[in-house]
Amino acid sequence: MSYSDDELLPISALQHLVFCERQSALIHVERLWAENQLTVEGNLLHKKAHEASHETIRGVRVVRGL
Repeated sequence: MSYSDDELLPISALQHLVFCERQSALIHVERLWAENQLTVEGNLLHKKAHEASHETIRGVRVVRGL
């Protein structure tokens, strides 16, 4: 049996469903989404995680993009 892309749910839908069924429906069924401070910060941090870089924060070396 094969499914079209429109019939599949992204794995993030499972995380949203476990957290809040209503949130999952709003995002994945009704296609409603509103950015807020936390989601914007999360997106910026996620982008930074893929950069091949390193830095020292309060004496701890942080290496990314391995």
